[in-house]
Amino acid sequence: MSAVEIKICGITCVADALAAIELGAAMVGVNFYAGSPRCVTLQRAQEIAAAVSGRAKLIGVFVNMNVSEVLRIARAVPLDAVQLHGDESRQECEAMTKEFDVIRALKVDAKFSEERSAEFACCSGLLLDTPSAGHGGSGESFDWASVRWQSVHSASPSARVFLAGGLHAGNIAEAIAMVHPDVVDVCSGVESEKGIKSVNKMREFVAAVRAVERQER
Repeated sequence: MSAVEIKICGITCVADALAAIELGAAMVGVNFYAGSPRCVTLQRAQEIAAAVSGRAKLIGVFVNMNVSEVLRIARAVPLDAVQLHGDESRQECEAMTKEFDVIRALKVDAKFSEERSAEFACCSGLLLDTPSAGHGGSGESFDWASVRWQSVHSASPSARVFLAGGLHAGNIAEAIAMVHPDVVDVCSGVESEKGIKSVNKMREFVAAVRAVERQER
């Protein structure tokens, strides 16, 4: 199998960002949603961006923010991609794709439909996550078997599939075997407390992902 990329989200400081990259993360995420305990200021995001530039992609997470404000922040950091985790429309996504890669988060709930992926075919990534009041970072998984993953790929063939929601070293092997995602996105599963990453947990998570790849070669 091809290598699964790792995104470690909810980074709040330079030290955690650098540790994540040293351990093998290809992407790190910073959160700009004011309702999140992992929300960072523009200045902090800029410090992280300067530290990771050229070493990993920096993704900014936004929830129902005005397009112009998202773009202002994305340019100022600067970000490599924006991740939209609210109720953003296809038109809003399209507007942002003119300048940035866009990852559209979709909540896997009773109303979820794989065909909805086609609505966001303009996006470079589709992230499937567990519904939560905090728009991510809940530490809860959804039923991976409830999704027709091939239909997600078929509905938006150019978009990379990100799997998120309650991932950790203990369940990532099962998740990869069932979903075959392009990217696995972990947040609370590698934390010592909200907003603070655990180097040991990040190391264990990355090792578990790579172990799956070795087994399937």
